[in-house]
Amino acid sequence: MPKNKIKLTPDDIDVSPVLDVLEEVAEYARECDDWVTVKREIMQRLNPKMRRLFSTRDPITKEQSMNDFEVLLSDKFYEHTGTRLILRTREERREIYGSI
Repeated sequence: MPKNKIKLTPDDIDVSPVLDVLEEVAEYARECDDWVTVKREIMQRLNPKMRRLFSTRDPITKEQSMNDFEVLLSDKFYEHTGTRLILRTREERREIYGSI
């Protein structure tokens, strides 16, 4: 399988546009350690079809989780910035950022 393709569906998906956006976001958000913030920045810049690669919030608790692809992106972010991304609970984000 080519380097920038991962097997998520019956078809191979070229994830290089996502990796390109991740690099752009890493340039200005290198000090940010919040996964939800970085994810939001990435998703705002992506074609809607590429957004299906990302996890969704739990419909009841509204908490985020990370799928395998997002863990890969988190590792790539660390490689680019030296900053480990943290998946915080909704309550933790409220304490840090105020009302969300």
